[in-house]
Amino acid sequence: MAEKKPQVVEKIYSVAAVAVVFIFLLLVFSILRTSMFGHVEEEKHVYFEIVFLLLLAVVAELAVFYLKQQNVIVLMVLGILIGPSFMHLFWGFLLSLNLPFQLPANPPEIIREMDVVQVFAQLGAVILLFKVGLHSRIEKIFSKENLFVAFAGVVVPFLGGYLYASLTGGSFAYSMFMGAALTATSVGVTVALLKELKVLERKFSEVIIGAAIIDDILSLLALSLVVNITAAADNALIPVITTFVTAIVFVAGAILAGKYFIAYYDRKEMGARRFLLAMAFMLFLAYAAEIIGLSAIVGAFIAGIILNRSRHYATLEEKTYGLELIFMPIFFISLGMLVDVKALFVFIVPIAVITVIAVLTKLVGCSAAALGAKMGMNDSLIIGFGMAPRGEVALIIGAIGLSKAVLDPAEYSVISAMALLTAFIAPPILAKLIRKAGGK
Repeated sequence: MAEKKPQVVEKIYSVAAVAVVFIFLLLVFSILRTSMFGHVEEEKHVYFEIVFLLLLAVVAELAVFYLKQQNVIVLMVLGILIGPSFMHLFWGFLLSLNLPFQLPANPPEIIREMDVVQVFAQLGAVILLFKVGLHSRIEKIFSKENLFVAFAGVVVPFLGGYLYASLTGGSFAYSMFMGAALTATSVGVTVALLKELKVLERKFSEVIIGAAIIDDILSLLALSLVVNITAAADNALIPVITTFVTAIVFVAGAILAGKYFIAYYDRKEMGARRFLLAMAFMLFLAYAAEIIGLSAIVGAFIAGIILNRSRHYATLEEKTYGLELIFMPIFFISLGMLVDVKALFVFIVPIAVITVIAVLTKLVGCSAAALGAKMGMNDSLIIGFGMAPRGEVALIIGAIGLSKAVLDPAEYSVISAMALLTAFIAPPILAKLIRKAGGK
């Protein structure tokens, strides 16, 4: 009798444990349903959104392993699938099937605080370019090859975009903004792929990164020129000169001042305070770049090439790996979420044409410049396709045109769709060319 009592107690505990787990699962299901279809305060829902995005990053890693696709592409596709545009279309399709069970009338709202997600995404881009900067040397950024490729990568696309828009009946302002949007290069997409394929040390990678950073400065000048000309400003040249001088002073000043920062930074051994100081330095330069009109990723990249000279370089590389894992996937998922699926169908012809022009003008301009700089044919093609993604930079240019009422919503949709499609089209071709060149 005494022996049976412990067995009975053990069974009671087992049943109770199963019951608790079952109730917990019901609770989790209820929380998930409320999070997607019900009302949750915004400050609380943010936690659900970040958890969901990180779990999507896990799914992407599994897809990369089993489907043998590039991580960047998988993340952007997942972003499209959870984006509001695709979700509304998909939910409407499900409701039209008249399923035997009742579905909520509205699609799930997975991401409600897009502003918060954009902050995380921006941090992902900043950290990514900081890590790339850690692998770069300043003397390799402003080489004659990079300047040549960057210049060709701005002039040829601008002319291509302007001529297409004007020949198809677009206004002068729209044509100018289309040209400016095509000058941009989304270095984040290409660099992530180069890093994933472990070819950052190759010559073509150095040219792509250096030319893309220079492109950011030249695109800024082109945007400033377009804004002032379309606004019919009397002294349109003055803001352009001011912007150019400010950009040069910032880049050159940060690099020169960085030598003194490194001398101070390397006086003591690496610890928590030294790591936090490096992160503050990176974010300050990113912030300063934003304030003067450059992209934050330019400031982060400069911080990386400055800290590349530190004796604590290897430790910084190791300690920032966790930040990269958390924030970088959110950046690429957010790019996919911005795709307007409806616009792809409504404006499919102009979007397809301008996307082809966007890819070809970068390919022709940058590849020809690389060939002129005595680089091989395959490396030149890699550089051309590596400069093709427009991504978030062209989106910013389009958004400025929309905010100034120079572009209407339809024209903005064409530019934004082109920007995001180029970010999808270029990476698979680029990966194939890199493998042909002997990359991993």
